[in-house]
Amino acid sequence: MGTKVIRDKIPTASGPVFTPDGRVNSLYLNELLDSVAKETSARLYRRYRAEVSLTGGLWGGSWYFTDECGYTRARFRRLYSLVSVPQVQALEDADNYNIVFWQYSKALADAFAPYGIALGEAEWGESSPFSNRLRPTISLQMWDANKRIDFIRCFFSYNAATWEEAYLYETVRLKMDGMAIRFQLQDIVILYHTLEPVLSEQTKAAGGPLVERIKTRFAQGMNDEGEMNALNAQAFECELIYGYEEAIREDFAREGFDITRVEEWPVDRINRVPASLKEKLIPHLKGIFQRYRDNLKAAETLSRNRQRK
Repeated sequence: MGTKVIRDKIPTASGPVFTPDGRVNSLYLNELLDSVAKETSARLYRRYRAEVSLTGGLWGGSWYFTDECGYTRARFRRLYSLVSVPQVQALEDADNYNIVFWQYSKALADAFAPYGIALGEAEWGESSPFSNRLRPTISLQMWDANKRIDFIRCFFSYNAATWEEAYLYETVRLKMDGMAIRFQLQDIVILYHTLEPVLSEQTKAAGGPLVERIKTRFAQGMNDEGEMNALNAQAFECELIYGYEEAIREDFAREGFDITRVEEWPVDRINRVPASLKEKLIPHLKGIFQRYRDNLKAAETLSRNRQRK
């Protein structure tokens, strides 16, 4: 009897993820990361008949530092992904969860190989700070042997959810302490844009101009530690972080949850966001990627028309 050949698919996106000069398209990268999650599910079923429905996408808000088609303005050396893992009994066994990580790491390497990125040295198992105490978010990291990027870091959050909902849940977990100043400034921008539809007019008036300044300076290649500290101090002076907390606190409180104690919430609340917040924030999040899609389509049409002339 011949052995059965398992034919795996290579995860892909609907367009090229990287430009020739190494910049990233956020729309296509988001698609590719979701494709990796779905292909991992398919491989788990092919090999083990295990039904583990994974979803994935970008983590970290890089799409707020892009042009109108979703291309990052600078080369991104570190890529981040968010993966939702369903709460199924089989995954309460660490050995089974390790199989998920292993299959995911193989699918991830396959997805990035066509771009000349050689992902290897997969490491997983580290818990993320401020995540659920009983079911913490677990990270997986892989390094690029070809040095086109530094690494890809993926965060596995233990509850099935759409990417948008999982991402909004992560904004609750995003704390501002203990990070390098550059990342604190990026988080100030990311949280502002993610929560914009629910921010008070006062927070918008204080934070809007500052956020635009930070973005402009990042686009110009800000490296001055003194300048970064000054911008960060301004954010604290106008109490931006409290404005962000205020924007979402009430919605969670109505359901009996304190956003400052997210680590202690019950495990069935991981990746769960109140319907009232989802209504206001998910269309806004989806709209960003839809705009990129529309703008890319328009740019392609324009390019084709020019070539015909």
